[in-house]
Order: sequence, then structure tokens, then C-alpha cells
Amino acid sequence: MFLVTGVGGELFGRPVLDGLRRLVPDVDIVGGTRDPEAVGALAGSGIALRRFDFDVPDSMMAAFDGVTAVLINGTNYGTPAERRGVQHAAAIRAAVAAGVPRIVYVSWPDPEQYPPPMMSDFAASEALLRNLSGEATILRTTYGLAQTVGRDVATAIGAGVLAAPAGRARCAPAHIDDLAEAAARVLVDDRYRGRCCTLTSADSVDWDDLAELAGTIAGRRIEYRPVGDEEFLNMVVSQGISGEMADVLLGVYRAFREGWTGTPGGDLGEILGRVPRPALDAVSAVVAR
Repeated sequence: MFLVTGVGGELFGRPVLDGLRRLVPDVDIVGGTRDPEAVGALAGSGIALRRFDFDVPDSMMAAFDGVTAVLINGTNYGTPAERRGVQHAAAIRAAVAAGVPRIVYVSWPDPEQYPPPMMSDFAASEALLRNLSGEATILRTTYGLAQTVGRDVATAIGAGVLAAPAGRARCAPAHIDDLAEAAARVLVDDRYRGRCCTLTSADSVDWDDLAELAGTIAGRRIEYRPVGDEEFLNMVVSQGISGEMADVLLGVYRAFREGWTGTPGGDLGEILGRVPRPALDAVSAVVAR
């Protein structure tokens, strides 16, 4: 049986579950969620729903009963890094203790190259998993990256200019549908045991491309204007963003400028068996919501 955690939300767990249903029968799928009663839409689907609470180790052990493969969904990005690290460690240890043959962990892209502390726990979680299970698979998905740069596009549509401290950086966000399909495929395929896969689009974009996308959506010309760090901080604080959050955003741009997520790879295309959707399509899908 295949267990997907986090199916109570509409973020990543549910799209993976939908992708998995196209690969295996519903009766072979377990949906893990903190509150099974809240997932009413799945109640009559044939999918077994089990309580899976990252904060309650006993719930995780019970959920693993009869499970042969689990996707530990690490996309709870709203949780502080300190708490999320403890939660993910507990899930990893529980899966290993339960003897789940195939463990797939959804991680953050290139966590060692990402200085902001808000994602500092992912590298430690990966190291723990490697130490406990050499057969486990790590998926460094770019889930959340399209949302990050999509903020620039959405802001530019309103402002008429894309002003950001990105310099000449590039990024390679993958489309959520491609990421979900790939995660489902890895969960059912032994070929990815022991691998760390980074799931990017096959191409990369820069902020000129993002400005052009904003202009296409807005129906008028929008240009990218690189700004310095200090100007950016003053700009976002004047928009009502707290100084603390402004520093977090600036840290993200610094990571971009240092090459984080700037190089597309071939793992996603290999898993899908086709060319992934373009990076701009991934951003467009986010901005359109």
C-alpha cells in the first residue's frame, strides 16, 4: 500500500494523491492527514484515510500498518524551521522503525545553498534519512519556487515595473502538476531507491523574462529594473511589509544571485518520460490563481 501524507491540504499532498490514483487502484492507496474527518471529498473514493500527525508519533506508527511505500510530504513551509525539523525527524524515524520498504522524502531544493534560516532544517532532515536508510529517496522539488518569483510578477502587474534585487540571476521552477506526477511515479517505482533527485524545469528564466510575463498578463509593456538591497528594503517596508519579513525576502534574492536554483537539471524529465512544462508556465499557473 502507498501512503501519501498531507492529503488534507490542497498544496502538494493532494495533487500527488491525484497523480497516484492514475497509477494504482484506489484500494492500494492510503491518505494520511491530521484530521481524516475533514477530508470529506475522499470519504467514498475507496482510498483509506488514516490519521497522520507529525506531532503525534503514535499516530504515524499506526498509519504505517501494511504500508510498503510512503511519501513524507515536507512542504509544510508555514511551520517554523525548528518545529518542522522535529516533525520531519519524527516521521522519518517512525517510517524506518515501522520497516516501510520505500521511503520518499519531499525536501527543499539545494538546502545547502540556501542561507535564509527559514529552511535550515531540510539539510539536517536529509542527513538523518540518509543515515537511517540508504535505500530512501530524496526529492528536492522546486515546489514553492514558482510562488516565490510569482510574487514579483503579480506586484509588477500592479506597479507597472518589476523592481527586484535579483541582479542577473536565473531560476528553474517546475510546474506543480509535473512535480506531483513525478512524486507519484517515484513512489511506485523501485528505480529511484537511494537517489536524491532535484526536480526543476528543463529551462531557466531571468527577471527580464518574468517582467515580460507580467506585461503579457497586464496587456502593456513592463520592464525589469534591478535595484540594490537597501532600495529594496525601503521599498517593501513602505508597502507595509515588516522589517523582519523584508530581511527574509532579501535573503531569498541573495540566494538567487549566488546561483540557487539557477541551473535546470534532467531528473524531472527522466521521471516523467517527457520534457517538463516550461518554467514560465509554472509561474503563470501560480499568478493565474
